[in-house]
Amino acid sequence: MRIFFIASTILLLSGPVAAQQPIPPIPPIPPGSEILLELGIIEYDAATGSGSVRMMMTSTVPIAGFQFDLVFEPAEVLLTTAYDGLAYNFGYTVGVGPTSGIVLGYSLTLVEIPPTILPEVLVIVGFQCDACPLGVPEICIENPVFSDVAANSIPTDVGPCASGVSDPDFLRGDCNTDGSANVADAIFLLTNLFSGGAVSTCVDGCDSNDDNSLNIADAIFFLSFLFNGGAPPAPPGVNFCGADPTADSLGCLVPGPCP
Repeated sequence: MRIFFIASTILLLSGPVAAQQPIPPIPPIPPGSEILLELGIIEYDAATGSGSVRMMMTSTVPIAGFQFDLVFEPAEVLLTTAYDGLAYNFGYTVGVGPTSGIVLGYSLTLVEIPPTILPEVLVIVGFQCDACPLGVPEICIENPVFSDVAANSIPTDVGPCASGVSDPDFLRGDCNTDGSANVADAIFLLTNLFSGGAVSTCVDGCDSNDDNSLNIADAIFFLSFLFNGGAPPAPPGVNFCGADPTADSLGCLVPGPCP
């Protein structure tokens, strides 16, 4: 009963619920673009030369096809496969040009991938680099082309090159990234979900139940922990900063300070 009262009070304090209004696009999309394509987590095994990179997409519009190039340093890298992510969830055919570095995805039935206000995995690309014994190669995204169902090109920007992306240490529950986990974080998340509030720079910190999604369940879970003796947020927890032990599509671009 207490948790229902607390959640209700927070919703009242945060203003009227705007369920019919679209949530504003996430700020990292550069002005003039509708899509941002970035490198996500890069995994690499120097012993076998095999690796993978998660291609993260943030978009304000639906897409019906995509193509981009992955450029490696050293250049002796072969693309091996493409799998998982939104492209496969929506039944897209995705192929790679092993020596060209091209990744191509399309739907024969023109099924649209809807907008993603938070970065989500578009597709995971596997690669092989037998000439990279010292570690993961540097990867850059070039020549992105995204299309809508009318075959119009969608303005797209890309993130920086990377030679290994790993999430920084963070506090689970610190949604507003102020360095502490408390009721203000639940208010921050609820305001984002229902009143068009700001998007956290550490969305993994908002995912208190660690189910790889942000919704009201995270706020209720966290409030139950704070006020009703509920289970604590998933590791790394609320007391000490740490890395996310769960492989998921959420990330933490700018965490709060560690206590």
